[in-house]
Amino acid sequence: MQRTGMRVMYWPNEPAHLYPDFTQAGGRDAFGSMEADGTVDALQIYSYRVERARFSTAADFERSAMDAVRAFAPDILFVQHLFGTDLGKGFWQAIRHEMPGTTLVYHEGDPFDRGAKRIDRATVAILGHAHLVLACGLGSLADILGQHSTAPIGWMPHCFVRSRFAQRDPATAEKTHDLVMIGNSGRRRRLKMLYVPGGRRRAELARHLSAMFASRFALYGGGWTGLASAQGSLPFFKQEEAIQSGRITVNWDHFDDIDYYFSDRLPISLAAGVPHVTTHHFGYDHIFADCPGLYACKTPEEAVETARWLIGRSDNDLLAEGLAAKRWVFEHLEAEPVFRNGLEQAVRAHRRAHTA
Repeated sequence: MQRTGMRVMYWPNEPAHLYPDFTQAGGRDAFGSMEADGTVDALQIYSYRVERARFSTAADFERSAMDAVRAFAPDILFVQHLFGTDLGKGFWQAIRHEMPGTTLVYHEGDPFDRGAKRIDRATVAILGHAHLVLACGLGSLADILGQHSTAPIGWMPHCFVRSRFAQRDPATAEKTHDLVMIGNSGRRRRLKMLYVPGGRRRAELARHLSAMFASRFALYGGGWTGLASAQGSLPFFKQEEAIQSGRITVNWDHFDDIDYYFSDRLPISLAAGVPHVTTHHFGYDHIFADCPGLYACKTPEEAVETARWLIGRSDNDLLAEGLAAKRWVFEHLEAEPVFRNGLEQAVRAHRRAHTA
């Protein structure tokens, strides 16, 4: 990417009150790299959730945040996932009014639907004032976001962070299981008889694999009580070690009907150098057409049979395919190329908004 001449202010989604050690390392690293190589002229990172915790009222925080934006005067204000915050539409109105040269870009990394997981007031507030919305999926998700925004909706998928994952050599990993699956059962917290979208099919897949492969299958996540393969919950940054303990990995997505969508489990799994069986979404034939080691299935039954076929292959074949998948995902779904593409879309939106 060539020099953009842009001043970028990045508001990462960092819920320190819930996860004190969590940072958006991918966005921080990617934007930092773009500042270092001159792609952007200047960068300021403003951890807005951390800053919000410093103030007793939303009004006090908004005044402080507005002062920070004024002082830096960004060309692009890149804001991530406001769900659950108390920032109101008045703040974004003020940004648009007082900073007419600033392009407001909203990056939404969560999937939503019209039943189990609806967008909230804070999300609606910024959608109504954004110049560009970047979403982790299209189709029904873009339709929902588009009900509250007249801005173009672009695609910015989930990614993995090389400084947190892809640290272990898959060629030397001890294989203790044929298959590994990571993911919670998908039952709703309050109504245990109901599932989030895709959850019932995930549960069906887990039951079939547990019955078929028993101790050869390691199933990580909450809510799998009663299944022989259940291993309990797994810390987020232990995923790579667990993935590499299997000859292949298997998953079924929540929100399995959103076009062009996948969670970060897909890039994390491929970055670990292990073939991955997952849910097919509309759009995969385009974005993963040349991706080795990824097997996208349209039903849980197809996923079971694909897994059974794969584990019949030799260790050398699976390793070679896993290493090829790792090379592919580093080129396409590591945080830096994903955020660079997001910035390219933001720069185009800036030029549309501010070029006569």
